[in-house]
Amino acid sequence: MTLEVPAGTDAVRLRYAAPAEVLEACEAVYARLVPQRPGMLARHRPGWERLGLLDPEDGREGASPLQCVVAERGGRTVGFARFRVKLGWGPSGHDGRVVLEELYGLDPAAQAALWRFLFDIDLTAVLEVRGRPVDEGWQYQVSDIRRCLPRVRDQYYVRLVDVGAALEARTYQTPVDVVLEVSDAFCPWNEGRWRLTGDAEGASCARTADAADLALSVRALGAAYLGGVPLASLAAAGRVRELRRGALAEASVAFGSTVAPWLPHGF
Repeated sequence: MTLEVPAGTDAVRLRYAAPAEVLEACEAVYARLVPQRPGMLARHRPGWERLGLLDPEDGREGASPLQCVVAERGGRTVGFARFRVKLGWGPSGHDGRVVLEELYGLDPAAQAALWRFLFDIDLTAVLEVRGRPVDEGWQYQVSDIRRCLPRVRDQYYVRLVDVGAALEARTYQTPVDVVLEVSDAFCPWNEGRWRLTGDAEGASCARTADAADLALSVRALGAAYLGGVPLASLAAAGRVRELRRGALAEASVAFGSTVAPWLPHGF
């Protein structure tokens, strides 16, 4: 397996560091990435910033203590990876595993430098990666993605408790002005018609008596909320009804995201 890295990767310097000693610099990298991807959680509450340092011995499953590699460029931290190594031996010799816990990089070169390092750790044959974004760049850098055996699973469930506030709290890829007729048997205060007006700068969402453009359940609205599931796909499944011609295409594009939503860790 080879990794085709982008220009500038060789300019990134990697060094080992004790995870606790570089915690502040690593958390600064994480914080800069939060606004760039829907679903990432800001780690503001006391103690949350130390989540990545949890390292109970009974949870390692025979792997090494937590290790950390920091990526630097021009004296600035631009990424980091936290991982464990589990050595092993098989019929063909060493077949150890690298178990990745976290990896973040501020740009493609920083990310590629970290991935290349993990792929090249001595005496290991497998890089075990869990819970990564479905659109992450390394998938398009490896020489054969089929050998990586990728599997897709859900990790996030969004349930809108206050439709108006939730739709106002996000931005939209393109200008949108649409009336949504929402059904919600569990939270009846969400039911009814809502006029959503928004763009890339912000949005407003308020009750309206105007005719509806789209009809959908709060469940379908939650699926589309982070931009990972197109409203058009939900309509193809019969979960969204278009009541005004053209409204579906307009809203589906506006609700979309240029990157897939991702939950980096549980909460």
